[in-house]
Amino acid sequence: MKNFQSIVMIILFSVTSVFSQEKEILEKYGITVNTLQEGLKEGEKAYTFKAKDQNGETFDLKKALKKGPVVLNFYRGSWCPYCTKHLKNVQDSLSLIEATGATFIAVTPELAEGNLELAKKKGFTFDIVEDSKLEIMNGYKVTFDVNEGYQEMLKKYERDLTKINAIKRATLPIPATYIISQDGTILKRHYDPNYKVRMSVKETLSVLENI
Repeated sequence: MKNFQSIVMIILFSVTSVFSQEKEILEKYGITVNTLQEGLKEGEKAYTFKAKDQNGETFDLKKALKKGPVVLNFYRGSWCPYCTKHLKNVQDSLSLIEATGATFIAVTPELAEGNLELAKKKGFTFDIVEDSKLEIMNGYKVTFDVNEGYQEMLKKYERDLTKINAIKRATLPIPATYIISQDGTILKRHYDPNYKVRMSVKETLSVLENI
């Protein structure tokens, strides 16, 4: 009996230790852990939406899906170098993505003005939509509140999320990517709280070419 109790205690300690380590890692990425959403899964139906892009035009996911599959990317904002690098890689291969019949769309909580400035500066020709009320982020369950430590770090670089974001809150998406089939089913997702890791263009093309 004592041996059994010892084993249980060891297991509980191990689980607690792992959770503590995971929480510490998430907090390092700026995440208020109890606000983190787990993201829609592969096989689930995509959340459909209409939203304004950087040019003031309406992007309609349902209409886009009638033309072909959609690659939906959440990005944190024009201030994030990892986001802009990933989007630059997408732009460099956009013709290959579109050759499969797919549409690429980026979604961000940042104000449209910042999206337009970024698109002009980097030469992005795909749609970047403002998720002004976090409806799209919440629809895909990729939202989290930014912790105070990370907010203070950003402010040192004159990046105040309560001013940059349309909703005037320090809330961001996990920089997830969803590949959605024409029937609205999520075929592939990349969901990683580590904002330095993204779905590669190579992987994106591999999925699109095999639909």
